[in-house]
Amino acid sequence: MKFLLRHFADLNLPYAFAVKLSFVSSPLLFGRAMLILSEDDYDVVGAAGFVYGTGANSYEDRHICQVEVAYLRSEYRRTTLFMQGLLTLLAEIKAGSPDVEKIQFWVAEGQSEQERLFSKLNALPGSERHLVNGLACHQIRLRELEDYCRRFQRRFETVEQT
Repeated sequence: MKFLLRHFADLNLPYAFAVKLSFVSSPLLFGRAMLILSEDDYDVVGAAGFVYGTGANSYEDRHICQVEVAYLRSEYRRTTLFMQGLLTLLAEIKAGSPDVEKIQFWVAEGQSEQERLFSKLNALPGSERHLVNGLACHQIRLRELEDYCRRFQRRFETVEQT
């Protein structure tokens, strides 16, 4: 919580403070959360949190995992740490509920900095993007996202072996 509160303005959540706070804290209360550490000095450089199900369906649609918050300091976004964090996040999601079929997250409709990443995710088979009141809901099949990430995991393993 302290890390995310320090970087609260950078989260780009288009809500009133109370709603932003609920997105940051709900994984701690109702789901799972993780910190991302720098490999060099073990400094906290990111955090992510998710819940199983969606508020719109009283969290009974547990085949959907909603990522409530994901933040990585800007200087680490284009490093292998991003993909390693995503791989760990997927492992945590599966460990907590093997029934998850889709990953869902919401962003402001015009978040251009992340558009390159979002376009890659939206290109995965079965992915969907819905616009609702100035927000974009991205839904990605868990299996497709895992397959996409496995390509990078193999690269990491190859580098570690050399």
